[in-house]
Amino acid sequence: MKNPNQLHKYGTILLWIGVLVWVPYLALQSAGESPSVFAYLPFHLAGVIGGARMRRAANQQFGIPKKKPLGYQRIARVLVIASLLVWLPYFTLKFTGRPVEVQPFLTPHLIGIFSGIGLMGLGSVVQ
Repeated sequence: MKNPNQLHKYGTILLWIGVLVWVPYLALQSAGESPSVFAYLPFHLAGVIGGARMRRAANQQFGIPKKKPLGYQRIARVLVIASLLVWLPYFTLKFTGRPVEVQPFLTPHLIGIFSGIGLMGLGSVVQ
């Protein structure tokens, strides 16, 4: 896509689709069903990773230089990365065939993601 405004807009939409793909999953779970995480995970990852890459490409087309991250940005990135690494033991247990609940892994994942994103947003507002 040549227009960076559209690329950024579609990247944001794709990001939101990747996050909101969990709404039907959670609705089914709260209705007493047990949907497979693996039916939703590819759409989540495609939306979140694809949307982030599209937004980064748009920023490059805008000519926004990549800056050295400030202290709060580094902390935010560490929080997000740590919240993603929470899934390593979950999938290790899942692939070995052991029964594993998703909730003990989902909670720290969401806490880390929301904390990291919140810290980035707060830092941007303060600057």
